[in-house]
Amino acid sequence: MKSGPPDAPEPDGRMPTTAWTMVARLNSGDAAHAKAALDELCHAYHYPLYCQIRRRGLDHHDAEDTLHDFLTQLLRLDTFGMADREKGRLRTFLSMALKRFLSNWRRDQHRKRGREISADAEAAIAAAEGRYEKEDIEHHESPDLLYDRQWAQELMRLVMQRLRTRYEAKGRAALFDALCPVLLTGGSLIDHDSARLADELKMRQGAVRTALMRLLQDYREALRHEVRQTVDDSESVKDEFAHLMSAFRQV
Repeated sequence: MKSGPPDAPEPDGRMPTTAWTMVARLNSGDAAHAKAALDELCHAYHYPLYCQIRRRGLDHHDAEDTLHDFLTQLLRLDTFGMADREKGRLRTFLSMALKRFLSNWRRDQHRKRGREISADAEAAIAAAEGRYEKEDIEHHESPDLLYDRQWAQELMRLVMQRLRTRYEAKGRAALFDALCPVLLTGGSLIDHDSARLADELKMRQGAVRTALMRLLQDYREALRHEVRQTVDDSESVKDEFAHLMSAFRQV
């Protein structure tokens, strides 16, 4: 039996990640909450932003510094004060804000500004170059397409991460790990050895199929919830998901 709906807030006291509610927290006037929101944003979607900066001609060190400055400037200049969840997607808002920032950026400015995001967030940015180089074979596309593709990948990574956390909290991490390869290859047991899975999990094959059906349902609901956090209304979820999936097909 489920312990609660998949879109219920995480029980750790943190704000919802990547949601437009995060923008409200940035505008709340509470410095601690605003800083936590900025760090959440950095951890969730720094890599798509980093890729767009790199594809616009900056080397790693300039891209790293520029991304750091961009994120801190979002808070310092109250850029989110101009954001309106009824006027678009968080993905689009961040992309446009980054483009405006890059058009006015000067390389020596980053040394004059205080560091406002956490050490962990800075480490996440610093690690982006290694990942970028490993994926360089795919970086022939335009900055905007690359940004959209990486945004979709990060969104799906967050969904899988949170889904595993939820299963782990219920003592079912082993089940999630065993069924995850099935989920990531389309959700069908046809190309997988269901008897072996059942033996590993010490379950009947029918119980494995039932568990997989529940995982697929949880995944769909979690993915819809995550997309919903970055668009202005529930009607836009389908269109946003279709747009992001199209980025994969254009690679």
